[in-house]
Amino acid sequence: MDQETPTAWPARRRMPDLATLDDPTRSAVVAAVARLRTLHDVFADRVLTLIRRHVPGYAALPDEEIRATARRFMDILVSELSSMRVPDAALREMLGAFALERAAKGFSLDALAVGYQLGSREMLTLLDEVAADVGLPHDLLLAVHDSTWEFSNEACAVFARVQHDLALERAHFDAERRSAFAAGVLSGTLPAERVQRDAHLFGLAPQAHHVALAARATSPEDTDAVRRAVASAVHVPADRLLLAQVGAVLGFIAPKAPDGVVEHLVAVGPQVPLDELHTSFEEAVLALETARRFAMSGVVRLSDLGPRPLVLSDTRVAEGLSARHLGTLDAAGHASGEIEETARAYLECDQDVRAVAQRLAVHPNTVRYRVNRFQRLTGLDLRRTEDMVTSWWLLNRRRR
Repeated sequence: MDQETPTAWPARRRMPDLATLDDPTRSAVVAAVARLRTLHDVFADRVLTLIRRHVPGYAALPDEEIRATARRFMDILVSELSSMRVPDAALREMLGAFALERAAKGFSLDALAVGYQLGSREMLTLLDEVAADVGLPHDLLLAVHDSTWEFSNEACAVFARVQHDLALERAHFDAERRSAFAAGVLSGTLPAERVQRDAHLFGLAPQAHHVALAARATSPEDTDAVRRAVASAVHVPADRLLLAQVGAVLGFIAPKAPDGVVEHLVAVGPQVPLDELHTSFEEAVLALETARRFAMSGVVRLSDLGPRPLVLSDTRVAEGLSARHLGTLDAAGHASGEIEETARAYLECDQDVRAVAQRLAVHPNTVRYRVNRFQRLTGLDLRRTEDMVTSWWLLNRRRR
């Protein structure tokens, strides 16, 4: 039994150079072009009929506008045929501008692509009819068909690219609007009536209570990682979570506090009405900066931090006390760092010498020696409540 030969598709025919055509063929091309130029209205009417029958997306356009576009389309193709020229980059650029013009009027570029293909098909049908009358060679006619369909596919690719670019532009614009709204709410610069009016545009219920969250990120990639972690923890799709860069802090508007553990440090403000969320954000920022100073991680609230936020306040007072009590310690040379670290651990471990020794991996007597040195150098007696509080406050302000 003979083996079947696979079907071989014909190679795509290239448009010939006009100068290489013999006189009869060139005359047939000229006659075809002249005849086609008299058929503008015939072509426009045929295209209009096809469009109205098959492309509902054109319903918004009046008949005469569709006809005018069809005539312009025919002029371009006839011009290309008259010089045996393959459509070039200039025509692609013109199609891109045309697609943008249509899109600006709210016209579907998918419908535009279908309309272009229908127009190409009808143009080739009309050319076939004319070719038979003027004696256009069959091979040349097929070359025109191949070139026309190839460019029709390219035109659809141009429309698709424009549609993609517009979608990205709209998404970017939407992201900017969302970020601007979030920044206005969290910073308190957006008037309350504006917050109430625009909240639904961003998927927020104006009368519902919300939570402000604060975090930090070091790069766009880090920002995206924090955003996804927070979105997962508050059960909101990442692309719908409202966030903004407010100064050095990332601010989020969430329907509730995060559930479970978040890998990143995230501070939570109280749940309040949307137009009061800036107060929640201020509290979250204070909790965030305090937690960062104490090298904490996960989800933190101001109410959980005890007196720790005090280390961020009263800069002038702190500078005076630091100079008075810690100046001598700083002058103690290389040992000052060990003494300071031990004193801080001593206070954090509730003055439990053995716990400090275990944390720092030193002998308990070493802990006692360093604590005594701290007291002698600073003049702060850790057995006195006031001195102990002052020591804790000053040492934690110096944390890095």
